[in-house]
Amino acid sequence: MSGRRRVWIDTDPAITAGNGEVDDGFALVQALRSPELEIVGVSAVFGNTDLDHTYAMAREIVVRAGRSELPVYRGCAHAGDRAANDATKALAAALEAAPLTIAALGPLTTIAATLGQASVNPADVSELIFVGGRRRNLEFRATPTQREPFRDLNFELDPAAAAELLALGVPMTWAGWEVSAQMWLTPDDLDTLTRDGDACTAWLAVSARQWQAKWQSSFGAPGFTPFDTLAIGWTLVPQWFEAHHWRGHVNQTGDVALLIADDMLPGNGVTYLRSVDNAAFRADLMARLLSG
Repeated sequence: MSGRRRVWIDTDPAITAGNGEVDDGFALVQALRSPELEIVGVSAVFGNTDLDHTYAMAREIVVRAGRSELPVYRGCAHAGDRAANDATKALAAALEAAPLTIAALGPLTTIAATLGQASVNPADVSELIFVGGRRRNLEFRATPTQREPFRDLNFELDPAAAAELLALGVPMTWAGWEVSAQMWLTPDDLDTLTRDGDACTAWLAVSARQWQAKWQSSFGAPGFTPFDTLAIGWTLVPQWFEAHHWRGHVNQTGDVALLIADDMLPGNGVTYLRSVDNAAFRADLMARLLSG
């Protein structure tokens, strides 16, 4: 299909059958089953778990989604790693070939390692969509009964990487907690993926059951939030989102770092996604997952 958007996905999937955080897996299958996107490559980064696991799971998801021809590369294994590796080399080559959208579903380490190279032109990044960031004074809670808020983990695992990318002036969109906080996949949705989908979506549903049960028992939630799917959704149907053009800032206070979007702070401009048409997005997500 001509005119497709060139996309690179950097991800940290921890999904395993019956265990592990599952939203990276859902987002990968969503993207791979979206004909509007030309997925140029997939890279694995440390994050939800160690790099060996995220790399193995990224490869498995790509194969299960019927895209075994798509290359998957090993990226950075720890915070602060800016050394060249298979992923940085492949991503640099993809950027040199043509402008590229990068969907960063995990820590920004591999992206910073790539764009920090003297031979790479950050202007070749059409957009960097990052699953992270917040407004000032926003806490990440699934429900009002949740005692301890979630961390902004993708950012917190390598805050320096976010600061480096902001300093480079890369056009960034933050699809963090706020835009996805009211989007749920429920037990009924997992039943639908099992009943009406293929082997890949049935595997996703099996893998998500325990994760969903944890959200319901721990937070009293109706299901689980598939965070990373919102970043992919922005590439597909941006008109469904409430987006603000604010300034991005890494706020370091002692040992605590926060990634904040606000029109009152210094820093380079970012696009901050605040909300989405949940009904339209959820229906679209389910249709794409079931389209295999």
